[in-house]
Amino acid sequence: MAVKIDPFTLTPGVAGKPYIDCGIADEIITNFKSSESSKYVYKITGLRGSGKSVEYGKILQTLEKEKNWLVYPLSAEGNCVKTLISYLSQEDFINGKMTETSVKTNATAEGGISIISGKGSIEVTKTYAENNNFYDREAMLASMIAKANKKNRNVLVMIDDISRTDNTVELLSILGTMFNRGRRVYLVVSGLSKNIEEFFTINKKNPRREVIAKSLSFIRRGETREVKPLDKFDIVNNYEKYLGVDSIEAKRLYDMTLGYAYAYQVLGSLYFNKKRSETLEDLISDYERTLFKSYNLDWPELTDREQDFIRSYYKGQTGKAKDTKAYMSNPDAYNTYRDRLIDKHLFSADKRGYLEPKLPRFDRFIEIWCND
Repeated sequence: MAVKIDPFTLTPGVAGKPYIDCGIADEIITNFKSSESSKYVYKITGLRGSGKSVEYGKILQTLEKEKNWLVYPLSAEGNCVKTLISYLSQEDFINGKMTETSVKTNATAEGGISIISGKGSIEVTKTYAENNNFYDREAMLASMIAKANKKNRNVLVMIDDISRTDNTVELLSILGTMFNRGRRVYLVVSGLSKNIEEFFTINKKNPRREVIAKSLSFIRRGETREVKPLDKFDIVNNYEKYLGVDSIEAKRLYDMTLGYAYAYQVLGSLYFNKKRSETLEDLISDYERTLFKSYNLDWPELTDREQDFIRSYYKGQTGKAKDTKAYMSNPDAYNTYRDRLIDKHLFSADKRGYLEPKLPRFDRFIEIWCND
């Protein structure tokens, strides 16, 4: 019996065959490669599971194939500056190293000649020591990037799922000086809006934090691209193509996803692997369980007032402001929390007079798990 290969994937950052292009990666790549563009910093934001990492990965995989691009993906949790220096130090044109050759032997070797034959065992090893002039990490990194540029190499630094740490702050602060000096260094980060905003949020109670925030203002001014819901026609077309269903059934599937990329992949995978006797309704339990595990990461990160707003929204049912306010503990704060939750990508206000949810079955998640 032939085994069917599921074209859908739940692996973060992997597009799979049913990938739906939202155009963000192509826009960034085009701008970076254009001599007429002056855009050097991009932030890719959106919900968890919206496809940020897929766009990030497309940029990485495309530009690292270009001979005049040096692309370095870094971990937000690692020592970013040290890792970037290590990457650059492996490039052939970085020649700021001294080579030391040592000979270990129990035979006698005179002079500086490498011994090929003779009595006894001979071990020749070559070790590298950093040039002593590279005593400061910022100076070292600046020198390496300058050398890369002189060799007609553009340097692209990338961080997926970025968050504010001492290491990411140090790296971004150094890169900021590179932009000021006209270096051809580029930056792409992806992450939740709230995590990116942490870099340039001024804290008057913490003078050092305020100084750092001002030094990272270039991050705030950089281009932001939000990964929005996938196109409904593309989703329907792909469900028809990869699941072998008609347009009516494909539309029913789409309606259950709201265009949310993770839901699109989850439901597609479940449907692809369902038994012949199973219907779409039979998949709902597994579908919800998978989505709810993801939502359980989002919910605790919301404030009590934000959670109150969301509960009120679903109780109001219509999406109209007056119906949501009717259930809010503080209706006067409606606009404040509406805007906050739009900024966190949980809602959209594309339809005049209405607020629309972006997460499918989120009302069910709250009804079952969040009404204590």
